[in-house]
Amino acid sequence: MASVASQRPPSRLFRTPASAWISQPARYWQRAAVYLLLAAPLIGLAIWSFSQGYVYPQLALLEHRANLIKAGGANLGGLRYGYPPIPTLLLLALPDDVLSPSIVTCLCSAVLLSYITRRLLRRTSVPTAIALVLPLVAVPFMWFAASEYFAPVLALAFLAIALDGFVRFTAHGETDGGFTAGIALALSLLCDPGALFYGLVMCAFAPLISHARYRGAGSVLAIVAVLFFPIAAVAAGWFFVVWKFSDAFPGSLSYEVGAHLLSFPSGVAAALWTAVKSVGTDLLHAPLFIAAAALVFYRRRAAVIGLVLPVVALIAALWLGFVYSSVDTYLLLTVLALVTISEFSSRRFEPALASVAAVQVALAFLWPLSSVNYNLWFHMVL
Repeated sequence: MASVASQRPPSRLFRTPASAWISQPARYWQRAAVYLLLAAPLIGLAIWSFSQGYVYPQLALLEHRANLIKAGGANLGGLRYGYPPIPTLLLLALPDDVLSPSIVTCLCSAVLLSYITRRLLRRTSVPTAIALVLPLVAVPFMWFAASEYFAPVLALAFLAIALDGFVRFTAHGETDGGFTAGIALALSLLCDPGALFYGLVMCAFAPLISHARYRGAGSVLAIVAVLFFPIAAVAAGWFFVVWKFSDAFPGSLSYEVGAHLLSFPSGVAAALWTAVKSVGTDLLHAPLFIAAAALVFYRRRAAVIGLVLPVVALIAALWLGFVYSSVDTYLLLTVLALVTISEFSSRRFEPALASVAAVQVALAFLWPLSSVNYNLWFHMVL
């Protein structure tokens, strides 16, 4: 009789064909080529923008913060100005200009677009997937965001990875997906503090889409713990490092021009009403998000709460003093809508979703978004 050990199936490592290991590097090179192809027009636009003398104020602020860290010397006293850490510290390794971070932004935007397109192709046909990404690639203010939004695009790139981990963890029961999601959320928080609200939304959304697999209060608590422990650990670690080396807590959090965290210059109630009106108006510019909510409501009614939460999170972020322009909100809502559609759509919904995407593109030209930085960029560059 064969032993129990001999009856076990061979490890996945030994069941993987040799051709798969050989083709893996080629696959990475192919994917890198796609990223470069998608980023090439944006990089050309960033170079043209730089030649025309346009400087995005947020990039200039991050460059200034990086210079303050350098001025702090070897004792690291300048770390108090290092938030958000990843974009600011990355600037220390890049040439001392605003073109280099713009090029990095273009590359990250290409990775994000490729990720979303691959997800859509799992559920939709090629023509429908192309139609659905048009609201991200066919409107001028998205060209501006994709080539200039250094920190937000980095945060969204990590959030895209987190979303993939969410789905693998909650819907398919893959434990490593939960750790991937938690780490990616922590990294996104180190790129943009506003990503905390987006992360809260995703963490609230995860138990809703997994209620069929995980039942009971304990399962929800476990999901939230796995997703939020990296965020809490990274945030606490950063604040400790800042306090240890610069004797300041929590350091300078004025991460963007115009940010007024918890100051409520117009009053608490007035700030809340202004935030509600702003997000409500921006929501009308993103009918694809509304269509995604309707799709989720049709397929799984309980999960539609997960698409109500982003609106609440954006209102809270604006109310508390985080900086989110109409362009920022459009980008967040559209990316969230496309990722949601890639999870819940099917072939019979393709004509309706493609039509809504076309309407959103038309709205972008007939009722364009207004942003001081975008308007200046548009008149100087295009």
